[in-house]
Amino acid sequence: MAPQHPSIQSFFHTKPSPNSKVQPSSSAAIVGDGFTTAEVDAVLHPSIDNSWTPSQDYEENDIGALNAGPKCVTFMGRIVNFYDQATPSKRPRAAQGCIKLIVADDTGALTVRLWYANMEYKFRLGHLITVWTPHISHGETGALAPSSAPLFTSIFPERDRSCHLMIHENSDEGIQFKTPLGYKEGQPLPGLMTLKNFIDGGYDVADGRILVCVKSIGARKKLTNKKGTISELTNIGVFDDTAEATLTLWGSTTASAVSWQPSHTVLLITNPGWKIDRKAWISLTANTHVDVDPCFSDVAWLRSFARRLTKREHINPPFPEDVFDIEAAETSEVRILFTLADIDEFARAAPKEKFTGYLSLIIMELNIVTL
Repeated sequence: MAPQHPSIQSFFHTKPSPNSKVQPSSSAAIVGDGFTTAEVDAVLHPSIDNSWTPSQDYEENDIGALNAGPKCVTFMGRIVNFYDQATPSKRPRAAQGCIKLIVADDTGALTVRLWYANMEYKFRLGHLITVWTPHISHGETGALAPSSAPLFTSIFPERDRSCHLMIHENSDEGIQFKTPLGYKEGQPLPGLMTLKNFIDGGYDVADGRILVCVKSIGARKKLTNKKGTISELTNIGVFDDTAEATLTLWGSTTASAVSWQPSHTVLLITNPGWKIDRKAWISLTANTHVDVDPCFSDVAWLRSFARRLTKREHINPPFPEDVFDIEAAETSEVRILFTLADIDEFARAAPKEKFTGYLSLIIMELNIVTL
């Protein structure tokens, strides 16, 4: 093949004309991937698909009627405890964490192990949810489910279309599944004790319960441990008619306190964790159940008691009548100026006698809180 020689044009650069537009280089051009921001966010942070339609029949059951075994069932209940356990993995389709939910209705409680990859679930204590699952298991060893809810189901809605979970945020009227487990009309709730009795040793009672009203809600705090892990906590002041304590919420459960109202929200706490020193500290353990605003007679009484405590007296009460002879003091020809020592002496000498005069005082300190 004959050798190829470069042409003369290759030794010269093309000079653009003044009217021609300079095209940007390929490296400077902004190339899109064809997806909008909303589409990318929907993939990276998907929400619960409320349009999910079951592909087969699911038998609706109360939680107390469920049995272990393979069977397509659906049940509804309220979240009484949950814990988010992250399990990071580099595999693209692997689960990145598991949320352990304890769901209870009026008949029993069950543990739901909810696996997730990209889905962000925003649960709160007291949320009303419905679960569809093809299998119920029994956690005999206690590692897969706590003793307070030994039956469990493991679901992964992002990967398995046979299971699903729905949060009833807009359709919850606050009526369903508000009766505590074991409650019978006209009878005391089993295991219920006052907060003072719990602090004085009642924490050793199996399945002990306390009924408290929210007094104050602290700000969320972030703490970093020695491993560099950041955790959130919120301290909730609680009380009944006998004592006060502090309930500490950790992690994702701190969001539950956002909707609580001081002197109105009532919590029934079963098997609480505790720490008693100068103050009483209460926390949630794996076996703890928290019923938010349950429905039985003691709740109405405690809420009424809390409201009575919050009633404010008038900041400017009327001057007491028939105590001081004001007219005599104003019209008297002799107006006596007393000292504090004079008043002390006269009061001790004649406690039943009345005397009227004036005091010249200097206010050294004013504490509005204790007035």
